[in-house]
Amino acid sequence: MPASVSAKIDCPLPPASRQTSYARTLHRACLILGGVPQLARHFGVSEAALRNWLEGREEPPQMVFLAAVEVILLHLDQAGAA
Repeated sequence: MPASVSAKIDCPLPPASRQTSYARTLHRACLILGGVPQLARHFGVSEAALRNWLEGREEPPQMVFLAAVEVILLHLDQAGAA
């Protein structure tokens, strides 16, 4: 995704001290789906909970993390087919 497009999407990154595989994975899924509201809706969670996970304040439930991995893998599969 071009930097100019991703810069307009609301997908916070945690500070370096809180960057985890969970937060980076959620961030990537957030960029793919177009922002926090879309990702929260996709997961069926509140935006506040999602922001806590994106910002590295809390770890997401395992099912949310796996759903984010699935979003990324499906995106890669679609990008590869193009």
